Amino acid sequence: MSRADTARWTRQIETRMTDPTVVIIGSFLLAFKAILVEGSEVAILSLATIKQLGRNNILFGVIAGGLGSIITFLVVWRIFLLLPAILIDFATAIVLFYFSSRFLRGFVKYAIRHKSFREKMARMEKEVIDKDLIREGTTDPAQPIRFSVPNSLPVLTITLTEGFEASLILAAAGAFNIQWTLIGAAVSLIVLIAVSAVSYDYLMRVPRWLLDIIAGIVLLTFGSIFLISGVTSILTGMT
Repeated sequence: MSRADTARWTRQIETRMTDPTVVIIGSFLLAFKAILVEGSEVAILSLATIKQLGRNNILFGVIAGGLGSIITFLVVWRIFLLLPAILIDFATAIVLFYFSSRFLRGFVKYAIRHKSFREKMARMEKEVIDKDLIREGTTDPAQPIRFSVPNSLPVLTITLTEGFEASLILAAAGAFNIQWTLIGAAVSLIVLIAVSAVSYDYLMRVPRWLLDIIAGIVLLTFGSIFLISGVTSILTGMT
């Protein structure tokens, strides 16, 4: 292949990688999957423990954790925007590849090794309740737990943890198209809230391995797209 052919080939790839449709679809899907997958664990845990911990403790933990996650998203997103375009491609690819590997490992864990997602959530539920019972000085699960910031910390911590992971993906997607990233996040939140409002069981019925494999493939696909975009930018001397 001649140098002219190589240059033409890289320009064609670069055009496909920066196609507005690709960016829009990618931003929407990445945001949608990030909120849906990470948020589902918070929703499941909140619904499972709301009777024992009390609505106020759950709401405070989720809202405070959500606000912390939003701040994290905004900070990381602004950092992404300060980077040169070529570095944004590579930084986005790294973030997406990392979380893709985590979701794919989750798929292996639940689909191939036959680990139970229900058992995992049951353990988390017990740990959260036990921490608040110890803080209240009782071992009776039927004992009502009063509202306080310390009693909200277990849910707050989990919300921040899951929210931080989602925030990194949202920030990476938002560096390319913030509007469709926010739309994807909003649609996912609406779906999550609607399903949660109907029944806790509906959240548990969706196979966790299915969510993990879909999320893993989506992140891997768009991570590859942004990686190729960065490489072709180097080859064509674009920044």
